[in-house]
Amino acid sequence: MSNIKRSLLRILGLLASVILFGTLSYHFLEGWDLFDCLYMTVITITTTGYREVGELSPYGRILSMFLMFVGVGVFLYSINAIIPLLIEGGLRRWEKMLEKISDHYIICGYGLMGREIAKELLKNDIVIIDLDVNKVNMAREEGYLAVHGDASDEMILEKAGIKRAKALVCCMTDASNAFTILTARELNPNIQTIAVLRSPDAEKKMLRIGVDVLLSPYKDTAKKVFAILTKKASVEFIERIISGQEEFNLEKVIVERDDLVGKTLRELDLIRKTGCIVVAIVRRGEVLLPEADTRLERGDILYMMCRGDIKYIENFL
Repeated sequence: MSNIKRSLLRILGLLASVILFGTLSYHFLEGWDLFDCLYMTVITITTTGYREVGELSPYGRILSMFLMFVGVGVFLYSINAIIPLLIEGGLRRWEKMLEKISDHYIICGYGLMGREIAKELLKNDIVIIDLDVNKVNMAREEGYLAVHGDASDEMILEKAGIKRAKALVCCMTDASNAFTILTARELNPNIQTIAVLRSPDAEKKMLRIGVDVLLSPYKDTAKKVFAILTKKASVEFIERIISGQEEFNLEKVIVERDDLVGKTLRELDLIRKTGCIVVAIVRRGEVLLPEADTRLERGDILYMMCRGDIKYIENFL
């Protein structure tokens, strides 16, 4: 049995003993039935102040005074001791869940941007980190695992399971994002890092620290507006995929295996084997529109459009 449970049982036992003592004492001194005696004991030690069950004898009044001094003290002590124990128990439950989670996404900063990103992911795959305890409590109330503290602190990142995480998304100030990514890289060199810029001026500095994906709300929005004005069909198609209106998935595959190099798309027969079609190939920075006789080279990046369940795609990842 844990220390919390033992402490809780000890406090509840002390409180129950006082209530039992008061109930039986009123019963023997005043002759009331046990329920009335229990009621009298409870309203005395909780200082509720309702009317007495009946006329008290001198001995009953002495008992009441005793309960007012001793019983009230025990009751208040029990309440003050139980609440921290319950809070500690809740925190330990969160810690145990954090110790078990893996292949998850860590979102640093639970502001407007962080909340919107979290909504797009499964709650069981997310850990929130925020320096504001109110935002941490909000995240927990909404069903997320959350850690209170500075995301650039090694101990906080380790508590959030950085070594087992799949990706780190930073939605804080640019300086905090930079320090957090540098710290995360030391703890888990393979983790994917994504940062949301607050200021366009910080773009070069963020790229210098090696962030994998850098999102700029200003620049990205400007590009999207330009694309809507000039390439409306492309934007509409991508929006349909992103929004989930269609059961399409866009998969990225890097050609590294020897049995794929030198093969044509016709020979690989990817549509039948994976349920996907190659829509583009990026080769040495150049985008190619694939044909059935296109031969794959090592390092080619295949962008595959898949619909519904993806069969055997793991064989090509």
